Amino acid sequence: MWFTDPAYGITQPREGHPGEREYGDHWVFRCGPDGADLRPVATDLDEPNGLAFDPTEQVLYVASSSGDDPVIRAYDRRGDRGDLLKNGRVFARLEPGEGAPDGIRVDVHGNVWSSSHRGVVVFDPDGTRLGEIAVPEVTANLCFGGDDGRTLFLAATTSIYRIATTTRDAAAE
Repeated sequence: MWFTDPAYGITQPREGHPGEREYGDHWVFRCGPDGADLRPVATDLDEPNGLAFDPTEQVLYVASSSGDDPVIRAYDRRGDRGDLLKNGRVFARLEPGEGAPDGIRVDVHGNVWSSSHRGVVVFDPDGTRLGEIAVPEVTANLCFGGDDGRTLFLAATTSIYRIATTTRDAAAE
């Protein structure tokens, strides 16, 4: 299991309950299937948030929602059990006015779909922007679903949107 630990629910009352951060930072964690061996695997992001693997599960993408440098970073999965991350790098940046990436998903072609303040931005596996889908609200999270897995669902400020696509989530294959 892989997860991020942003402090939004602690530091932003409208998103949770104010409190104290337990370790004073924000990291990407991994633990084994039985919940054991919990440990940080990426500590070089300011505000790690959404994450998704490429179709081969050898590259992990992490949305860094920092107001100072909102980017999507990529890491190569290494180690005997594939439980280490190496070669952290900037994969893509949202343009000014698009806000920060939050939720991200990867499709079967390796394209990365990211939420933004204007909707959804799609990048190819090399980080080149393919295009965007405009939504009239800030979009936070997204996922593929529906009967055939080709519907993109978006959680926005006050609404849930669904958009038909011609692709599927890489995790569905």
